[in-house]
Amino acid sequence: MAKTLSKVHHQIEQSSLANFDAQIWILWSRPGTKEWDPLFPEKMGQADRDIIQALAAREPHKPESGTVLCFDRTPLVRWVVAVAGEEMETFRWLGFARQIIKAVKEHGCKRILGDLTAVPMPYALRAADALTAAAKAFQFHFPKYTQKDAKKKEGDFTLDLLFAPDVNLDEAGRVTQHAEATGAANNQVRHLVMQAGNDLTPSTYAARLKKLAEQNELGYSFISQKKLESMGAGAFVAVAQGSAHEDAGIVKLSYEGNGKKGLKHLVLVGKGVTFDTGGHNIKSSQGMYGMHRDMAGSALAYSLVALAAKEKWPVRVTAFLAIAENAIGPHAYRQNDVITAMNGKTIEIIDTDAEGRMLLADTLHIASGEKPDLLLDFATLTGACVRALSTLYSGVFTNRQDLLPALMNAGRESGERVWPFPMDVDFAECLKSDIADIKQCRVSGGVDHIEASLFLKEFVGKDIPWIHMDLSAAENSGGLAHIETEVTGFGVRFVALFVRNYWGWSV
Repeated sequence: MAKTLSKVHHQIEQSSLANFDAQIWILWSRPGTKEWDPLFPEKMGQADRDIIQALAAREPHKPESGTVLCFDRTPLVRWVVAVAGEEMETFRWLGFARQIIKAVKEHGCKRILGDLTAVPMPYALRAADALTAAAKAFQFHFPKYTQKDAKKKEGDFTLDLLFAPDVNLDEAGRVTQHAEATGAANNQVRHLVMQAGNDLTPSTYAARLKKLAEQNELGYSFISQKKLESMGAGAFVAVAQGSAHEDAGIVKLSYEGNGKKGLKHLVLVGKGVTFDTGGHNIKSSQGMYGMHRDMAGSALAYSLVALAAKEKWPVRVTAFLAIAENAIGPHAYRQNDVITAMNGKTIEIIDTDAEGRMLLADTLHIASGEKPDLLLDFATLTGACVRALSTLYSGVFTNRQDLLPALMNAGRESGERVWPFPMDVDFAECLKSDIADIKQCRVSGGVDHIEASLFLKEFVGKDIPWIHMDLSAAENSGGLAHIETEVTGFGVRFVALFVRNYWGWSV
């Protein structure tokens, strides 16, 4: 059984304090606070107060939200004194927690005590969530391909959290356990996404997912490229046929729920392009660099179904992972080809580098056959979404406009922020074809993130609530919120919260 990262307490014996080599104090600043003195908890000694005030004056640091002071209280004990306030939203809490945990982690601390007794409810729970999420994120290990330090592993560290008496410890424990579970899922997304392209090919990816499914007690099946061809999945096969390996396919993973009858059915679809050359519309050197990460949507879908099984979500969850590479070869599809998708629609090919929507088209059609109560797909799909939003947000699109407030709220509350885009039918005028049912995209210009979502909508079953997520925040230079790496693993916290809110269950 995996060790628990966080433990929650109302009090810790004075004699036990010597066991900690780092202590975090979260102080609470109220509007208009200009002096440090009112922020200190009663139990903090005058000598400690004097040290903090002297350090704050040296920089100088104001007693306002976001201020973080780090120092060695003794040669063996690191202190971090951080100021928070009620105006901080979850995204800022997560970045704040990253700064705090980094300060003690880089110092080599192994046993960390976080004192949250000065933080009022419900912010104490938000602080606990953020600190646990950040601590779990710092337990991430890069995939290693070097001989040097290949076998070296950093030791685990623990985080004990101290709450005021009015905080329900059962509730606090549920919050930290969920933060740890979503943090582990995020680490799994990042670990898969960072695999080298020649290590994570379609065949090795499918094999790895099979092993992971067994470890997580998930159902597993694989629809091979040849089987998809016989099923008439022409859009998927058009992309896959460029590879000489013929190892593409759709991995299906399933979690059957918590044992109760009549459960709702959540279906996830993820784009899993293990390397994207752009095909005949070949990418530039700069554009092709990093395209082994074009499978982030599939990694997210896998990690979510595994999270559902771990936390025993009260819904059935099925994930379809569209795994292929977009290669250049004698059989690769070309511009002006006309392809017939599995639902019978014909597609005029405009750009072979718009392969993600081709793979997703047939996969969404197959997923729709499950008659889901909610269908979500995830993809690093368009540069247009990055240009529209930057890499700090991801874009969301839906055929249910009434879901937009809930999507935005889940983004704010989870700290993984999303922004909705319109899907009015006139945006699809550019997809009209003279020779086929629909164009794949346009040659240039336009708003490709919106147009791509309208293309995908054509392959979603009738009356199925559907959300498409364009993962523009899958990578962000310098990390994002509590995540330190450029690959962010974006989406786990957002989807876990949105689904929970959608069907109304608690952590």
